[in-house]
Amino acid sequence: MSEQRTAEGADVRDRIDRYLRESRLVDRQARVVPLTGDASDRKYFRVIPADATSIVLALHAGPIEFATLPFANVANLLQQVPLPVPVVLDHSDALGIIALQDLGDVTLQAHLGAATPAEHAALYRQAVALVEQLQRRGAELASDQYVPFRIAFDVEKLTWELDFFVRHFVEG
Repeated sequence: MSEQRTAEGADVRDRIDRYLRESRLVDRQARVVPLTGDASDRKYFRVIPADATSIVLALHAGPIEFATLPFANVANLLQQVPLPVPVVLDHSDALGIIALQDLGDVTLQAHLGAATPAEHAALYRQAVALVEQLQRRGAELASDQYVPFRIAFDVEKLTWELDFFVRHFVEG
C-alpha cells in the first residue's frame, strides 16, 4: 500500500514539474504545497513562486478533455452571471491539470470570526446579494448549453453522489 502511494506521489510531482516547465505560468522553483481535498477524485496544490502571485493546480487522476468537463462548463456559466469565482488560467489535457486563480484559504465563516459584529451584517448582505444575482441571472441564462440545466437531482443522481462521497471522502 505505501509503495503504491509513493509511486502515486512521484507521478503527481512529475506531472506538476512537467506542467510548470511547459506552462511557464510560474517559476519552476516555486514551492508546491498540497491542499486539503474536497471529497473528489482530484488533488489540489498551491504553487507559491518567490516573485509572483500563487496559483492553484487541480490534478485529475489522468488526462482530461477540458472543454468537456462539467467544471469548465459551470465555470463559464458563473463567469457569465458574473460571480466572483476563480479564473481558469490554463490547463493541460495531457497532464490532467487545471491552473486556477488562487483566492486564498479564508472562508466566510473564518472571515466572520475575525470581523467586528458591525461587519457581520454587511458580509451577510453581500453573500445574499450574490445568491440573488445567481438566481436572477442564472434564470436568464438558462439553456441546455450549461450542465446545471441539463441534469436533474433525482434518485439516480442522489445515489451516484452518495456513492461518490463514500468512495472519495469516507474511504478515500
